[in-house]
Amino acid sequence: MKPEEYERKRGHSRRRRRNRSREILMGFLRFFLALLLLAGLTVGGVFGYRYWEGSKTNESLLETSREVVPETMGESQ
Repeated sequence: MKPEEYERKRGHSRRRRRNRSREILMGFLRFFLALLLLAGLTVGGVFGYRYWEGSKTNESLLETSREVVPETMGESQ
C-alpha cells in the first residue's frame, strides 16, 4: 500500500489534526477575549455613567427634608 492510500484510509493526517486543535483553541480564545471586552465595556459604562451623573449635581449645599423650625424647639405638646 502506498503512503497516500494509507493516509486516506486512516482518516485525517496528523498535521490536519494539529491544525484542527489549534483552530478550536483560537476560537475559544477569541470568544473569551470578546466576553472580556464586553464585560469591560459594561463595567466601564456603568461607572462612567455614575461618575457623569454625580458630577452634574449642584455645588450648593443640599437642603435636608427635616428642617428645624425655631418656634417649636423646646416646646412640649
